[in-house]
Amino acid sequence: MKYRYIGKTGLRVSPICMGTMTFGTQTPDEKVAFAIMDKAYDAGVNFYDTAELYPVPPSGKLAGLTEEIVGRWLKTKPRDSIILATKVAGAANGWFCTTY
Repeated sequence: MKYRYIGKTGLRVSPICMGTMTFGTQTPDEKVAFAIMDKAYDAGVNFYDTAELYPVPPSGKLAGLTEEIVGRWLKTKPRDSIILATKVAGAANGWFCTTY
């Protein structure tokens, strides 16, 4: 896997980002979600995306499921081996993206 730097941060990310938006909804089984993320991780993917708005369209009933699953999976990996991106939105404030 070839990695790319994010600006001048020194962070190296895989050119492929693993989107997790279906975890908890279309992929309700946590074991399956873990297997998907493990396969990506084993292939060298270190960049994962989650967000408070998944699934689309947002649903209060389902909000947060993706993050909970990804959070439990993160506990199984060395924290410094994962770049986690997320998005948040505020009422009438538009959109912005934060990467951790």
